[in-house]
Amino acid sequence: MHGAGGVINRIAHGIREEVRDLTVAKASLALWTERGLSDYSCTIHSTGITYWNLIGRALGFVSIGEFPAPQDGPYAFVGGDVRSDSVWFDSMSFSPVTLVEFERYSNASDEVKLVGKVENLLLGYHRWQQKPSALVLAYWTKGHLTLPQHEKLRKRIRSGFETTAKERVRGATACDVFFIQTILTETTDGLWRLSQVLERGVR
Repeated sequence: MHGAGGVINRIAHGIREEVRDLTVAKASLALWTERGLSDYSCTIHSTGITYWNLIGRALGFVSIGEFPAPQDGPYAFVGGDVRSDSVWFDSMSFSPVTLVEFERYSNASDEVKLVGKVENLLLGYHRWQQKPSALVLAYWTKGHLTLPQHEKLRKRIRSGFETTAKERVRGATACDVFFIQTILTETTDGLWRLSQVLERGVR
């Protein structure tokens, strides 16, 4: 338990330091923080995945983007394919410690996408044999918009959900849940620059 507590403290501290200072973003993604990116196709999504992989590596983890969860455990074939946007592994045991999803959020109509992302996090958590210490839902917005319902999303992770096939997925209570907003601002050239990252839904 002490080891698990040390890992989650390391993860939480590292994420909160990045939220405060954007050290990783400024050092490795100046294209995004200084120049800005066009919002077309999966450009921002791909960059966001890269960002979270870089954060994981900066904290000493082995991080891989778009990594599929193994088809293991009682939820091996519940739901569809589970592929996390970023998975952080312990560099010694290679056990997964963090699952990350990164998604666009424009308004309340996008809430259903975030619900799908937290369901993916929960299924991934179970397929990884409940080993991850942290589940991260990171979403990006253009400016400061109306925020999603964080407590509703948290409840879905904590209490579980039912799939469209009426299969019940139990919740997760032994891991930490983080909601991270990535705020983009428009440049005079019509590009979108990463300007701020905030932790939301903190209890």
